[in-house]
Amino acid sequence: MGCHALGLHRDLPAPAMGHHRTQARRAVQGRVRQRRDAPRHPAQRQAHAPATGLLRFPRMTSFPSKMSRLRPTLALLCAALPLVAAQAADFDCLIEPSQTLDIRSPVNGLIERVHVERGSVVKRGTVLVTLESTVERAATELARFRSTTDGAIQSAESRAAHAARKLRRKSDLAEKSYTSAQDRDDAEAEQAIAQADALTARENKQMAKLEFAYTSAQLAQRTLRSPIDGVVTEQTMHAGELAEAGDNKPSILKLAQTNPLRVKLILPVAWYTKVKPGMQAEVTPEKPLDGRFTASVSSVDKVIDAASGTFQVRMDLPNPDGRLPGGVKCKAKLPL
Repeated sequence: MGCHALGLHRDLPAPAMGHHRTQARRAVQGRVRQRRDAPRHPAQRQAHAPATGLLRFPRMTSFPSKMSRLRPTLALLCAALPLVAAQAADFDCLIEPSQTLDIRSPVNGLIERVHVERGSVVKRGTVLVTLESTVERAATELARFRSTTDGAIQSAESRAAHAARKLRRKSDLAEKSYTSAQDRDDAEAEQAIAQADALTARENKQMAKLEFAYTSAQLAQRTLRSPIDGVVTEQTMHAGELAEAGDNKPSILKLAQTNPLRVKLILPVAWYTKVKPGMQAEVTPEKPLDGRFTASVSSVDKVIDAASGTFQVRMDLPNPDGRLPGGVKCKAKLPL
């Protein structure tokens, strides 16, 4: 029954009160006439007994007075209903992983071993897959050896030092005219060549270090590691299969990050100005999961879907113990 129907907003009109009095007066007059004209036999009087029910009709005049006493209480109840409804609102939502990844090989190679399986919990840096890498390991070891040897440099520096001493002797003899200027010029040329050879030896060692870094990087590409903390959701390839590089090639594994989880919900446009980043919401997952969790609004769509008059809100839900899985329907309670 609505508040208007209960008469909480206006009193009963005066003509209605007069109508009730007129009906009551007529009922009493009719009863008097019935008693006067009724037969004396008891059975006949009993047949006319239902007419006495007209005596209850005048009690209707008490309805307005009772409603007057109840009006303040009912008015408070009607006023409280919209306040209770305005405190929070429930919306359907979906709990998803904050991100999902396809693990592919950056290089072509034969899968040597898959170290995890579907359902495995992994940490950032965990080894997931190793590819066959015999050639790469050999090339890396060779580059490492070249980058650590100093024989060529020492030999070149020794020749350069000898050429410098020879030049000094030739210069002293040339000043005393004990040797020709040609001999001194030849000694200068030998020293320059020896110094260039020493420089080349040092540059070759630096190149060997760079080659070692390059081959080490190539070898590292043969070991696939997890870029996130998460869980393995799918394994599509196994040891002995050929992994190919490229975005359009099959992935080896699929990972999902479950801490934090992402909660998505669709809201009507009327809520657009009410939802702000950082707002807290209570999230309740569907059965058989139980419990209530607190999520915070991370982002709100900047474009509203004109066709449906809705927009999407995304919330972050901490899940450090991995208690909640992704892909679960839920209810989100947002405060006004």
